[in-house]
Parts: sequence; structure tokens; C-alpha cells
Amino acid sequence: MRSLRALITLLLLMAAAPLMGQSIIERLVTPGPLSQPHAKLEDSCNSCHANFRKEAQNSKCLACHTDVASDIRAGAGYHGRSSNARRSDCKTCHTEHKGRRANIVRLNTRTFNHDLTDFPLRGGHAKVSCASCHTGGKAYRLAPTTCRGCHKSDDPHKGRLGPRCQDCHQVSSWQSLKPFDHSKTGFRLTGAHSGTSCMSCHKGQQWSGLTTSCYGCHKQDDAHNGTRGTNCSSCHTTSSWRDVKFDHDTTGFSLIGAHAQASCSSCHGANNAIKNPPTTCYGCHEKDDSHQGANGTQCADCHVPQGWSRIQFDHDRLTDFPLRGAHRQASCESCHIHPPKVAAPPTTCFGCHEEDDSHKGGNGTDCARCHTETDWEAVEFDHATMTGFPLLGKHAQARCEDCHIEASDQVKLVPQCASCHYEDDVHKAELGPSCGRCHDSNDWTTNISFDHALTSFPLLGKHADIDCTDCHADQTFTVKGPQCADCHVDEHHEGRLGTPAQCGNCHNASDWKAWSFDHDTQTQFPLTGKHKGLVCESCHARAGDPAELSSTCADCHRRDDVHRGEFGTDCQRCHVTDDWSKVILPEDRGK
Repeated sequence: MRSLRALITLLLLMAAAPLMGQSIIERLVTPGPLSQPHAKLEDSCNSCHANFRKEAQNSKCLACHTDVASDIRAGAGYHGRSSNARRSDCKTCHTEHKGRRANIVRLNTRTFNHDLTDFPLRGGHAKVSCASCHTGGKAYRLAPTTCRGCHKSDDPHKGRLGPRCQDCHQVSSWQSLKPFDHSKTGFRLTGAHSGTSCMSCHKGQQWSGLTTSCYGCHKQDDAHNGTRGTNCSSCHTTSSWRDVKFDHDTTGFSLIGAHAQASCSSCHGANNAIKNPPTTCYGCHEKDDSHQGANGTQCADCHVPQGWSRIQFDHDRLTDFPLRGAHRQASCESCHIHPPKVAAPPTTCFGCHEEDDSHKGGNGTDCARCHTETDWEAVEFDHATMTGFPLLGKHAQARCEDCHIEASDQVKLVPQCASCHYEDDVHKAELGPSCGRCHDSNDWTTNISFDHALTSFPLLGKHADIDCTDCHADQTFTVKGPQCADCHVDEHHEGRLGTPAQCGNCHNASDWKAWSFDHDTQTQFPLTGKHKGLVCESCHARAGDPAELSSTCADCHRRDDVHRGEFGTDCQRCHVTDDWSKVILPEDRGK
């Protein structure tokens, strides 16, 4: 009974616990005092604990430590990046009830992996102590992660270059600078500029509003004291202030040849006294003109800037007569007997070379049709394109005079074989003037080609191997009949198979002796019995048309008729072709 009352009392006390501070039971079961950070919660156990629910303790921790909860959700910070911290209970690392002086963080600074934070330690950061960044007893997570957050006091620029220190400084060392792309500022560093220190231009930490003109920085270096203007780059380069280079092309007068070696003062005078010297040859070189103006003022027509004494005249460009071949080696005086302004020489071949014409004008005045400027004696005439009659085969080896007996401008040749080869025509003009149908220009007599298939009688079999003259003996090649009998006399059958002989019924062009005739299908008299195998002459003994022969037995076997015609001429009523002596009476047939 006493135990029951104690149990009821304990239950009442536990039920009343949420309505008051730390209960008597909680005081009895507490493992020890809380650490100093949680000391204010010591009278409220349910702030961290849930009765009979250990699994709810983590949510109680995260309900207070909202920054840690946020990191875990975002996968950031140590608690969000470390898989152990994310999955384990808070009490695994942060144990309580060890007394006010207990360190519930339990961080080992020597073994802590800083890569599990939002700020991995790289370069110079890896060598500093934790206290260098985590200062003032603040939570570790509150340490700044920007350069300026830690190094604001070290910034010699006093913030004038903005907060992104990493754009110029290396993480390996604060004093080590990264290469800086100065072209992003609108002023690319070239030549000697790229090797100068930043402070040589940015004195006093002035990073904006600086001039970008040469004169703005180098006015004190101007040896001309402003007399040449402020555009220093027109002569000087960034490679070296003393390296002077002026692009004279920008003036419209390019310095080429000997001009490139001339001093500036030779044209511009001392101290640049002549601002705009003349740009024409004659304007500068009038005193050097040995022609005294007789050839005009266009000196560049003959002289070149490489040397005044070097003369070069572009005859191709400046005249209507380009110099080709031997003309290019000829002296000016060989054609220009008189000064150009007095009399211009002729521009036609015949105009200059009439005395050299061995044809005495017989071939006209267009010498260029055969001769070239390279060599007057070398004759070159394209017969194919210039006449329409290409010289092929033997024609290519013939001399011009073999065909052109008279001057070509007086007698025009006809491009027909017969016009030149009439006397060579063995056909006596019977086949017309188109000799090229059979003959070619390589060999008139042997290389003959004619497609007989173009006629009504294509050459087949043995016909393809014979010479033309075997059929066309007179070489007139007049049309012959297409029948065998037109060429082949019937010496063997002597008209017994008809006149004219229809040779093609049995013979073919492949082999005259290989003949074939089907008497059963090609005639009205099938050969059976003893008739089969007989030579043609056995029945066709006399000249005449085979179709007119009678098909009755008596016509061939009259002398063999032992009945002397008493039973008529219808022998097959009793006799058969297998054996003449074998008799089968009509009444016995069919048995």
C-alpha cells in the first residue's frame, strides 16, 4: 500500500513538471549541471528533452540553433558539409551535464578538416593559426570569408580598388600579385609599359582619372618642347622612348626605294622648316632632270625611286603595245627612230617587219597568225582553231606548200579529202567525196575502217573476216544484192534446190559447211523411216523448185512398183516408210 502511494505521488509530480521549473524528479535524475552556454536552461529540462522520446532531442537542439539547422538544409557550413555531422545526433559531439566549465564544442583544432567548411584553407591561409581568424571568442562560423573582411586594415588602397582583393593578390602570399589584364581598363600595356611598376603611373594610389595620352605622362620627356604636337605615338613606340618610328604612309607619300634611306631634313629642311614639301618627282628633282623638261614632268614613267639613274619604263601599262618576247630585249631606238612626241612607231607586225616578209605579202599582213614575238623564224600556226581543219596523222607531217600551192589569201582550200586526194581515189568518185568514212589520216591505204552494219547487210560470221575487195572487186563498192546467190554461185546443188538458190534456208555465215534444214517443219513432207538420212540429191535430182515436187510415193518410186500401177499411186495404203517390202493391209491396221 505504501509503494502504491509513492507511485501515485511520482506520477502526479511528473504530470505537473511542464507547469513549473525543474521538478523534484528532474533534480533527482539529472546527470549533472549544464555548461555555461546552456546554464539558463537548467530549470527547464523540456527545452532540450522530450519525456520518453530520445529521438526528439535533435529537433529540440535545431529549434534553438536555427543557423545550424539552416546549414544542414542547405548543405553548407561544417554541419551541412560533413556527413557525420548531418547524420549523427547532436549529443554525439556536444555532450552536456558535465558542469559549467565543460567545453561542449570539443573541437580539436590540430586535426580539424577545414575543407568541410565554406572556406577551405589554401595558400598562406593554411599556415596561420585558428585564432588569427577566429577572434574575440566569437563562434567559429562567424569568422569572415572575404578578403576584405579580414584584411581591411592591410589594404594600402584604402578601399579605392573595391573589395575584390583576389583580383590582384594571390592567396599564397599577400605580397604576391596576379597578372593583371590592364587592357580591361581601356589602356593596354605594351612595350616598356608592361614592365613598369604600378606605382610609376598610379602615384599616390590614384587609380582613376589618369590620362592615357603619351603627352599626358611624358611631357617632361619631350625633346621637341611641343613643336611636333602632342601625338607622340606618330613617331615614338612603347618599346623604347628613344626608338623612333614614323609611318610615312599615313601622309599619303610612302617612302620607298632611296626615299626610305633619306633623312627627314633632306625633304623637310632643318628643324622641320618645310611642313609640306612637294610630293611629285619633278617638284623635288627638277634640278636633276637631264632632259630639261623635254619629256615632261612625269619622271616616274621612266625613273624609279630605287635609284634616279635606274630607268624603267612600263611599256605594257603606259602604251597600247605590250612588249613580248624579243621585243622586250630590243633597244628603245630600234623602234623609236624619232622622239615619241614627234612620231610614234607602227604597232602592227607588217608595219615594222615588211622587209623581213619572205612571202612578199602573199600571205597577207597578219604576221601573228604564224609568227611569234619570241623568234621571227619560229613559225607557229594553230591549224585546228584558225582554219577549222585540224592537222591529224600524216597531215601533221606535211609541209604547208604540199597543200597550199598558191597563196592562202588567193586560193581557199576546201576541207574535203577529195579536194586534195582526187587522183588517189581508186573508187573513181563512185563513193563520193567523204573519204573519211573509211579512211583516216594516219594511213591512207591500210588503216581502213567501215561499219558495214550501217548498210542493209551487216557482216556476220565468215563475212566479217574477208577483205572488202573479195566482194567489191572493182573497188567501186556499188550496192550488191543481199542474197547469198548474188555473190555465191550454186556450184554444189546446181539449181536442184531452186533458182535462185535460197542458201540461207540451210546454210549460215558462221560456217558454210555447217548447215541445218528441218524437212519436217520447213516442208509439207516430213521425213520418216527410210526417208530420214537420205542425201538431198536422192529426191531432188533435177534442177527446179523443190516446192513443186509431188509428195506421192509413186512420183519417186514408180520404177520400184512391182504392181505396175495396178493398185494406183497410193502406195502408203499398204506400204510403210520403215521397210518397202513390209506390207500392212488396210484391214490389219490398228490391230
